[in-house]
Amino acid sequence: MRFSTCSKAALTSLSVGVLLPGSGDALQATEDAEIVDRVVAWVGDSAILQSQIDEEIERLRLSGGSQVPESGPELQALRSQVLDTWVNLMLILVAADLDSLVQVPDDVIEERVNAEMDNVTRRLGGQPQLQQALAQEGMTLAEYREMTRSQIAQQQTRQAFLGIRLRDADEPVLTEAEVAEAFEAMRGSIGRRPTTVTFRQVVVAPAPSDSAVADARAEAVELRLRVLAGEDFDSLARAHSDDPGSAALGGDLGWFRRGRMVEAFDEAVFAMGEGQVGDVVESEFGFHVIRLDRIRPVERRARHMLIRPAIGDRDMQRAAAEADEIARRAREGASMSELATLHSDPAAPDSLTVPVERLGELPPAYAALSGATAGEVVGPVSYVTAQGETRLAVIRVVELREAGAYTLDDLRPQITAQLAQERQIEAILEDLRARTYVDILHR
Repeated sequence: MRFSTCSKAALTSLSVGVLLPGSGDALQATEDAEIVDRVVAWVGDSAILQSQIDEEIERLRLSGGSQVPESGPELQALRSQVLDTWVNLMLILVAADLDSLVQVPDDVIEERVNAEMDNVTRRLGGQPQLQQALAQEGMTLAEYREMTRSQIAQQQTRQAFLGIRLRDADEPVLTEAEVAEAFEAMRGSIGRRPTTVTFRQVVVAPAPSDSAVADARAEAVELRLRVLAGEDFDSLARAHSDDPGSAALGGDLGWFRRGRMVEAFDEAVFAMGEGQVGDVVESEFGFHVIRLDRIRPVERRARHMLIRPAIGDRDMQRAAAEADEIARRAREGASMSELATLHSDPAAPDSLTVPVERLGELPPAYAALSGATAGEVVGPVSYVTAQGETRLAVIRVVELREAGAYTLDDLRPQITAQLAQERQIEAILEDLRARTYVDILHR
């Protein structure tokens, strides 16, 4: 998506109600005209208008995301902050407009606009209340929606541009003092650390028999041939795919970038041509029949059918015996890390730290951890994945930690990552500013 900018040449044709640099004579000649807008900054040949600052402040007020002062120095400080944000955003938009790799799909923007409008409507109690609030500010619902759409499109473009630049950005060197200072700055806003349980686990995935694997492969090959013969891919996916997340959508996976899918699937899709039905691909989930529907510079949109090898009773019995043996060895003191390397499903995390109050968000079998003690081995416990597959978990409780204040060590990875990204973005903006004309006229 590309953004039109308000250039200096274009602004010269606006009404005399717009204040331009050096336009004192014109204003003197039309001193009774109402000033409806003015340029507050230039970024390259693009203008930032006072109305854009006002609209952003009004959006903040309506969204309820922050307290907006009514007047005084606090409001002026907020206006100055919004202006700085706009200058940085415009630096990115100007650069993104010249970068063919920066693409933001319209459907993504529309989805986020709908979500934002729904959120504001719910917060204000309904659409009549939203329309009343907008009317008090001299806006219609359609104007507010268009303003929201423009802002979301700009923010999505910013994210896309920075995502590309950050991939190649140098990793900044952070000192311990800088990390500690960032922690101290956020200490008052991070609340208290909840009671947590840390555990390691070995997750056994029942393995299908060789005959079940062969049958699944044969079914996938047959489905591919039926697609090539002209049968409707969507209908076949709805009838035969074992992927619960996409089967009801005719196998549609939406847009995705490299690295989002498992490696075998990823490699196949990004080697295919638009409209192609590829060879059957085997992954840890089963066998895939894939059709690549559309290509963008860094994204693909595809459909697939997943055929999983069937798990029989004997397969489950073998898995249960394996899990029992793992539990026995764990209770005798064997290393959970070594057991995981030998036996665990690679798709399952080998360790987790979870607030005790959120154990209910894990599969029901993990509720056994709420009464466990440090060092205790729990299981095997059985649970079902989101894909409908049975797993058997052997769990060792590593630590039970009572609630308390967060320490720097608790948050060091998050703080370091956030601080590093902030430094990288600052460097990107400094580079853009060095190569772009910027003139702030009014604050």
